[in-house]
Amino acid sequence: MATDRLHVISGQLSGDAPLDTAVSRAILLQVSDGDLPETLQVGTPHRVVAFGKHDTLSDGFGAAIGIATDHGYDPTIRIAGGRAVVFSPTIIRFAWTVPQDNPANTMRARFNALANAVVQCLASFNVRGSIGEIPNEYCAGEYSVHIRGHRKVMGVGQRLTRSGAQVGGMIVVSDPDDINKVLVPIYQALGVPIDPTATGSIADDRVESPDDVAEAFTAQIAAGRRTLDVDVSEATMAMATSLRGDHVPSAVA
Repeated sequence: MATDRLHVISGQLSGDAPLDTAVSRAILLQVSDGDLPETLQVGTPHRVVAFGKHDTLSDGFGAAIGIATDHGYDPTIRIAGGRAVVFSPTIIRFAWTVPQDNPANTMRARFNALANAVVQCLASFNVRGSIGEIPNEYCAGEYSVHIRGHRKVMGVGQRLTRSGAQVGGMIVVSDPDDINKVLVPIYQALGVPIDPTATGSIADDRVESPDDVAEAFTAQIAAGRRTLDVDVSEATMAMATSLRGDHVPSAVA
């Protein structure tokens, strides 16, 4: 699954949520086509609510968009499946994109590798993480990572192409209450159950900076391989610009 070289794009988020989503999608397409190698994007975003495709079909989707914007969050439609998630400057946003023939055959292996990388990242800060779904957690999934048995600190989704896969998600470093302030009313509007007490952060156990967590997480994904720090290329940005409209919620288009 891992290749002999890993490009790392740190930060470089534009502050335009649909465009940033489209950049990740463009990277997935370019990796799938062989135009880019295995690539990890990692950084701290601005305030974003990323909605899933299922959310757009809800009668309450328009209201949910209004709640996001009223709270100062930029809405976008995410690449992978799942339900709405919140990004903010106290959260690590990541997208790990790998070339892979028949990626559906190794989908669970990638989820498992990513979740275990997060557990090892937490362990480097003496924080014990476990993998598994918590009842009524936001964007529920069996590869969520939680601490203290019931506090979710990492959520993840995956998007496949014919010859590539992208595992994307977030690690909550601190301020889980900020997530609940916007996400609880959004889930209520969408008719999705949510337990606010299941929303946690690394700071529940230990205070760390987002930059330090991002560095430790990148080291786990690199797994001792040599990495190359790169910028988003002009070709990637041009493709992303053409795709941006797909990730603007119709309620605000």
